[in-house]
Amino acid sequence: MPRELVIDCALSFAVAASTVLTSVIAGGRAEQSPPEWVGHLLLVVTAVFLVARRRFPPQVMVLTMLVSLLYFGLGFGTGAFTVAPALAVYTAIAAKHRIAGFSGAAVYLVIVLLADRLGGQRDVSEGNVWLVIWILVIVVLGEVSRSRAEHLRVVAEQAARAELTREMEAQRRADQERLRIARELHDVLAHNISVISIQAGVAEHLLRKDPDKAHTAVTTIRSVTKDVLVELRSILDVLRRVDDAGEIFPPSGVEGIERLAGRAAAGGITVDLDVRGRASRVPADVGLAAYRVVQESLTNVIRHSGAARASVVVHVNEADVLVRVRDDGRGVPGDDVPAGNGIAGMTERVKAMSGTITAAPADGGGFVVEARLPLRRPEP
Repeated sequence: MPRELVIDCALSFAVAASTVLTSVIAGGRAEQSPPEWVGHLLLVVTAVFLVARRRFPPQVMVLTMLVSLLYFGLGFGTGAFTVAPALAVYTAIAAKHRIAGFSGAAVYLVIVLLADRLGGQRDVSEGNVWLVIWILVIVVLGEVSRSRAEHLRVVAEQAARAELTREMEAQRRADQERLRIARELHDVLAHNISVISIQAGVAEHLLRKDPDKAHTAVTTIRSVTKDVLVELRSILDVLRRVDDAGEIFPPSGVEGIERLAGRAAAGGITVDLDVRGRASRVPADVGLAAYRVVQESLTNVIRHSGAARASVVVHVNEADVLVRVRDDGRGVPGDDVPAGNGIAGMTERVKAMSGTITAAPADGGGFVVEARLPLRRPEP
């Protein structure tokens, strides 16, 4: 049996026993028609209705009122007849049937008071004052119970929404982190593998004709391979959350751009580098974004442009960092760049820093990528 039903059955029994006992103690009437046992039976009936008060609050309230009014109308003089209707009113209001509860309490109270006044045989003053107070207290308690239940419901919903929001935020952060790592891996691999591929081709071509130059190309491949392995290890360590006391790849920031230019030169591209301003003023995330823009731009120059020369400009200004990479090749067809990689990847990275970027054919030939990265992001 459900716990609430057990409670209501116990309440019904307690109301029946207490009201009948009160009626017995109050004593009989001068007129014995109908007999006292009829009044006791009516009190028991009103109490039995309370068993269903949670399932049918308005209906139980109406039934208890009708039977109690019948008890009152038959001339039984105790005030016990108001107990069951009062509990039914409380239940109706607490169960959000406010209009029914308020209206039922008012109508019930008016009928009892009018009957007392019109009958003219009862002491209506003190008893009716207590009746009014009793009904008002019950109405207030019902409203308080309803308000508390509503408050608890709202708090529970807010807690559920907050938990859902936390889960969604955690999922969003995880997705952003996966996307960031994917971009890092793409930028690291695309640039370095391009250099390795070119140097491997040079080594293969010169292996018999000019072993010394072939050796230089192989040395470059070894250096680039070592660098990319160290950088990949640094990225993967973030995923594993492993503390590594070994070699750490030099900071991928403005100060690392000269190294990128050297790799591009090893790939057969003449690079004119112009770095100005204090790199120490650049926040780490902004410096990394500038580094990746240069890295991806030079990768595109090596792989796609057919250029012989490129210029890299990095100016650290008061408010932002200007990055410009221009080549003298045939340009990079935008349609050939997969979404999420290449130019699209640079655009995502720069926008994440609240910066701006343009990538388009340059006047006079070639291709130019220009980005501006604010040193401080605007407040959200």
